[in-house]
Amino acid sequence: MKSQQGTAWLIWLPLGLLVLAVVACGGFQVRVTPTAVPTPAPELPTAEALSPTAEPTTALPTQAPPTPAPLGSATQTPEPTAGGAGLAPGKIARVTAGGGLNMRDRAGSAGKPIGRLLQNAVVTVVAGPEQADNYAWWQVDNGAGQVGWVAGGPEGDPWLVPDQESGPAEGGGNLVNRAIKLGDRVQVTTKGDQLLSIRETPGKNAQLAARVLKGTRFSVRGGPTQQDGFVWWQLEGDKVSGWAAEGDGTDRWLTPVEP
Repeated sequence: MKSQQGTAWLIWLPLGLLVLAVVACGGFQVRVTPTAVPTPAPELPTAEALSPTAEPTTALPTQAPPTPAPLGSATQTPEPTAGGAGLAPGKIARVTAGGGLNMRDRAGSAGKPIGRLLQNAVVTVVAGPEQADNYAWWQVDNGAGQVGWVAGGPEGDPWLVPDQESGPAEGGGNLVNRAIKLGDRVQVTTKGDQLLSIRETPGKNAQLAARVLKGTRFSVRGGPTQQDGFVWWQLEGDKVSGWAAEGDGTDRWLTPVEP
């Protein structure tokens, strides 16, 4: 009997302890503490979404900025030079170009050559100036029936210049500052006591016919002829006839005389 009671006590004792534990803990159900779920943060726009959307544009044609024309370029027209200063229609001029001047049928180097004037030739200006090829061009009469255009040359080195002025002639009449013409009456106008050589034919090495004093007069019967860099005229005088040069680069040796 005692052994049965001891065995029963051993069985119920653990059960009692379990009951006490359950009562103390509030029940058999296990309490699960809920885990805090983090509230999702609001979605922020990405950097790409914050950037403006690139709109397609219509490509404009590329145009290079205009390049300014350099100074002195072809857009600037050079001014023609004023060779032949002091000349005017009706004036007498002398050719000073070392190689002489071509006479042309119109102003400009494109004009057709119709004759040539040697250095020291004296001409009468008929018309001008006209501007062509950066020169002033003058229409001149050579006194032998030929009229054409010649260039006045550059301003600092003129090829055509005004000749000496007219004045009273020795023995009556007036020395006329113009080109010599066939049929003119001319007078020797050398400087000082210088004599003028009269030759049988044109040319400084031609046979000498005579030497005459300043003031001697002749009638012009032929010419002009260009020889040895001089303009020659055929002269007829009271005692001597032949050919004489009109002048050199600075002096005029034969000048027309008019009443």
